[in-house]
Amino acid sequence: MLGTAEVEHGLGTRTAPLFSADYPAELHVSRTLLAMMQELSHARSLESIIALVRAQARSLVKADGVSFVLKDGDQCHYVDENAIGPLWKGRRFPLSTCVSGWAMMNKQPAVIEDIYKDPRVPIDAYAPTFVKSLVMVPIRRSSPIGAIGIYWGDHHAATPDELAMLQAVADSVSIAMENVALYAELQSKMKELQESNYELSRFAWVASHDLQEPLRTITTQVELLSRRHGSKLDEQARKYISTATGSARRLQHLVEDLLVHARIEQSEHFKPVVVGDLVRTIINDMHMSILQKEASITMDDLPWIWGEEVMLRRLMQNLISNAIKFTYPGETPRVHIGCVREQGFWHFTVRDQGIGIEADQQERVFGLFQRVHSQTIYPGSGIGLATCKKIVELHHGSIWVESKPGKGSTFHVMLPLAGEELPHQGDTHGTSNG
Repeated sequence: MLGTAEVEHGLGTRTAPLFSADYPAELHVSRTLLAMMQELSHARSLESIIALVRAQARSLVKADGVSFVLKDGDQCHYVDENAIGPLWKGRRFPLSTCVSGWAMMNKQPAVIEDIYKDPRVPIDAYAPTFVKSLVMVPIRRSSPIGAIGIYWGDHHAATPDELAMLQAVADSVSIAMENVALYAELQSKMKELQESNYELSRFAWVASHDLQEPLRTITTQVELLSRRHGSKLDEQARKYISTATGSARRLQHLVEDLLVHARIEQSEHFKPVVVGDLVRTIINDMHMSILQKEASITMDDLPWIWGEEVMLRRLMQNLISNAIKFTYPGETPRVHIGCVREQGFWHFTVRDQGIGIEADQQERVFGLFQRVHSQTIYPGSGIGLATCKKIVELHHGSIWVESKPGKGSTFHVMLPLAGEELPHQGDTHGTSNG
């Protein structure tokens, strides 16, 4: 025996072998059934489920016809069929007047050897057809949503094996239909989320763009006031001007960072990017800030990756600048950029010896406008790491941080491999000392 199944019919419930030793072409049938169940598990639409049943259900029991029926309110809708002669495709019948309705209302298979001797059969509907015997199995037995009908043109007594197989198909169809509904709901939610994210990004872009001009005007006017009339003002007034200027500049930086964050979106312009070259360019552009901090930046032999160059530049620049910034006053920043290959990904690390991050803040730092350190000591907008996370996710990767307060932080970035490696362009190992 290959297995057993609970078989339900008009005479009650009993345990029957799923495939008996003397079933014709048993191995072929079992493989067909398993293949059909596997295909049903991958179905993503009701149409594909119906097509699969239509194409394969007949061959399992060597039948002459199959119909796929869905419950539609108080009616049975014969959605599709595959038979040696026409049946009832496209027609609807009251649940109380057809065999499929009986199977659904009674939550069990209808096994009919002779349609002319069973009172459940509407003879007027069946007489014009080739059908002499049939089996009707419900889809989702606990609360039927449809049925699968199997028909023979000769008198046929369905065996327990045949009934078990047909009910197994119907049960698999039930699960597949639930999966299709869940998949459709997931797709709908994803679409809503994408539209919502687009609208939020668009709003942020418009708001940031429109705020820049009045902010520049405020900053310029306050600076003009200070230059022209500062000598005539008392200490308190000059303090007010200084506070206003500082606040306006911080707000301007915040708006600029928010505008950058909003502009980052899915790109189709991916190409090979040599990360070593990218980092050297960033270090060269940051020369003055590195010099002022007397920072030391080292890196491994960094590979190429498939990505959007502008985004990746922003990612590495944010991580490097943070590593330089978040150090104790008077200490020399030491930053190392490493990379190893791990299970289909490049695993980049940006390690510093700075002030570190508390364990309960290590996820929070990737949120928009999330700050964990004093604005006066470590100024910033709280957008940089959120932007890094957005960039990494658009590259189908992941980012996280490991850190201990007072002992530095290591930011981890996993980005997927793509194709074969390109040759490195020059020596990608370097040190920048201010």
